[in-house]
Amino acid sequence: MFRVITLALLSVCLATPFSHFACADERPNFVIFVADDMAWDDCGAYGNSAIRTPNMDRLAAEGMRFDRAYLTCSSCSPSRCSMLTGRYPHATGAGELHLPLPKEQTMFTKPLMDAGYWTAAVGKWHLGQAVADQVDYRRGSNPAAMGNAWVKALKDRPAGQPFFLWAAHSDPHRGYKPGAVNPPHDPAKVIVPPFFPDASRVREDLALYYDEVSRFDEHIGMVLQELKQQGLEQNTFVLVISDNGRPFPHCKTRVHVPGVRTPFIVRWPQQVQVGQVAKNVVSTVDIAPTVLELAGLAPLPDFQGQSFVRMLSDPKVQIRKYAFAEHNWHDYRAYERAVHSREFCYVRNWLPGIAGTPPADAVNSPTYKVMLEMHAAGTLTPSQQGCVETPRAEEFLFDVTDDPNCLLNLATLPEFSDQMQLMRAQLKQWQKETDDQFPGEDGLTPDGFDRRTGKRLIKASHPSFVK
Repeated sequence: MFRVITLALLSVCLATPFSHFACADERPNFVIFVADDMAWDDCGAYGNSAIRTPNMDRLAAEGMRFDRAYLTCSSCSPSRCSMLTGRYPHATGAGELHLPLPKEQTMFTKPLMDAGYWTAAVGKWHLGQAVADQVDYRRGSNPAAMGNAWVKALKDRPAGQPFFLWAAHSDPHRGYKPGAVNPPHDPAKVIVPPFFPDASRVREDLALYYDEVSRFDEHIGMVLQELKQQGLEQNTFVLVISDNGRPFPHCKTRVHVPGVRTPFIVRWPQQVQVGQVAKNVVSTVDIAPTVLELAGLAPLPDFQGQSFVRMLSDPKVQIRKYAFAEHNWHDYRAYERAVHSREFCYVRNWLPGIAGTPPADAVNSPTYKVMLEMHAAGTLTPSQQGCVETPRAEEFLFDVTDDPNCLLNLATLPEFSDQMQLMRAQLKQWQKETDDQFPGEDGLTPDGFDRRTGKRLIKASHPSFVK
């Protein structure tokens, strides 16, 4: 069997631009770091000088930073299921929060295992038990010890095999407690996005979030040091991503830029030149076909993503013009879809009568409580109203170059009518190709929490909750 696999690998290697590294024991190793609720621009590599992220910044300096990388969903488990299967959330059978990934879905770890890779998932799982046998090694960890758990996996791995490590943190997910890092971040120095009020409780909330992003970064550094000590640094493909936007209003669960643009940093010294910046669009649905191609394997027939291997040698290559994102049930009834290009973000909202309520953990946050108080007093600015106002627009269009925070809706302006028609057509085509359609409001899972208090509704139900 191993001889057959080897011959198959050799034949596939001839077709890849990295063929001289994709075969035998020279195949690359893979480490994918996944933050839990980290915004794309909350690290130094993407311009936030107020937050301590030296390891992510170093990876970007030593490799390639992607500036237009998008998630398929701003919701934890659907986003992770999408990454690992190379399919959009609604196509995985796990498109809503907590739904388990069905057994018939194949994660890209399975063909890696079949080809002789040792595969490990350490940290947050959140995929259900039906696919647990699609990795060799699975361990959890509390957030403070996550770096140690990742390093232990690398030390315990079997010798002589290439490996894949899914290093999934639970930082910077809520709830926050002081002491994640020492020294803590100073609330007076945090950068307050314009869609939040600049209030002391908001700054304190952001500072605690910064602390957990920084702890995630520290744990990345522990793994990088272990790779260096084991002599694996040169031929290990490292990717840093998040699963959705920061757990604050206007961010997590939304499908515009603050919700679904993700940090996306690749370092692979053996092949990726230092200091590269890719400005063309990529999607996290593209990770699965990319990893398999680099491992010398054919893509799975049901992949919906596209390999970005060619971008690794030339960041100007364009593999896709558009990325697509979806918002399904995450604590609250929802149905939104988005189309992202280099210049624009288009959002279609099927429930204009419902406010853009943030997830329940963010509803319970100090930031949202301040916003509700200011809303009642009539002191929120127009750009801060989006999570509480109704009715909401059915369509949004944002110029993401000039307005990356997605504050000014251009959808009704006559000069953008052609762009609106183009984006509508792209969404319609994608929905047709991926078999996605609005089931009607009565066909959606109802709210599971109170939208003002964040408390679970006694009569609420959901098909399945998994960790």
